[in-house]
Amino acid sequence: MHDFDLITGRQVNLERFNISCITSEYLSWLCDPVVVRYSNQRFKQHTQQTCLDYLQAFSTSPNLFLAIRLLGSHRLVGTMTAYVAVPHGTADIGLMIGDRSHWGKGLGLDAWQTLMSYLLSGGFVRKVTGGTLGCNIGMIRIMERSGMLLEAVRSKQQIVEDEAQDEHLYAKFRI
Repeated sequence: MHDFDLITGRQVNLERFNISCITSEYLSWLCDPVVVRYSNQRFKQHTQQTCLDYLQAFSTSPNLFLAIRLLGSHRLVGTMTAYVAVPHGTADIGLMIGDRSHWGKGLGLDAWQTLMSYLLSGGFVRKVTGGTLGCNIGMIRIMERSGMLLEAVRSKQQIVEDEAQDEHLYAKFRI
């Protein structure tokens, strides 16, 4: 289903996340409270082994775990996931730009649009979804700029810093 070595965007390449990506820098992103502020990853303890176990779970599924690398330098700056429901033709995607020195440079938008385009043009995914909290303005902007439409809001669904936050669910259909 997903037969590729590399998916190239304007600023980033997406490639399969592999064991060599599990570095001390990668682990530091997962343990950085600023990076995972709006993610449920903030509730987990991350170690080399938990990362290996997570990576292994993708090997026997239709889901994708991708490394985001800068074009040219090949520097790892983040990760993406796509959880694919084959019978339904849907994929729910997620994004983490872990390297904070690259925040605000459009890399997340480029990675998001690149993966969404790949999935919707492949013929097996008819709808791509994504969700974020209302307080995560950067992620909302990425989804809206990617042409996704707000499908639903789950009122006060999650707690962030002792405050209930709405969960915003977006989608884009294959044309």
